[in-house]
Amino acid sequence: MSTGQKRTPLVLILHGPSGVGKESVIEGLQRELGIHRATSTTDRLPRENERDGIDYHFVSSEEFERRIAAGAFAEYARVYEDWKGLERREIEGPLRRGQDVIIRTDVKGARHWRQTLEGAVSIVIIAAGHKTPAEYHKTITRARIVGREPDIPLAKLQTRLDEVDEELADVEHNDYVVVNHHNGLDSAVLEILAIIEYERVNPLRPAPHLLEPAGRA
Repeated sequence: MSTGQKRTPLVLILHGPSGVGKESVIEGLQRELGIHRATSTTDRLPRENERDGIDYHFVSSEEFERRIAAGAFAEYARVYEDWKGLERREIEGPLRRGQDVIIRTDVKGARHWRQTLEGAVSIVIIAAGHKTPAEYHKTITRARIVGREPDIPLAKLQTRLDEVDEELADVEHNDYVVVNHHNGLDSAVLEILAIIEYERVNPLRPAPHLLEPAGRA
């Protein structure tokens, strides 16, 4: 990047079907850039090996609802009977320091951010497979969920699988589509690094700016 170009910190909105490798991609980006991962807040109890302030900010239901009333959240929702949301400070603080931010979300969250976070870069990650995209993603999603929750009710499992169709239907509405090929994690990370370098100096993209806080369905 030339010294005459202005570097604007970015907000990346990253989503895609379950099991596509979003976590591994984010870890790769953090190693390369030190990008700030926006940490969500929830009122559910920590799972084994989850760390407060890293995996989530864990608070009580009463505290979560107090923060809603105070306008602390840029986005929040009920997710499988628990509150989950992202506080404005997780985005605005790093941006003020000139630091890039990455938000991992689902398809509903991606739609929300595209409407309420001006200047964000929306990236969807999909996997490559020999079956149709929907069949392939449902296969890996089912294996991942059942491996983590062997006793998951069938209705709940089906709801998660239905979300794959919703994710894939949203692909065309994103700024970029990155295919995470089998054993191709490094290539996916390098592709997103190239996107970041371009968008940092893209004169057509406004600086990221949060609009009014709101919940989502």
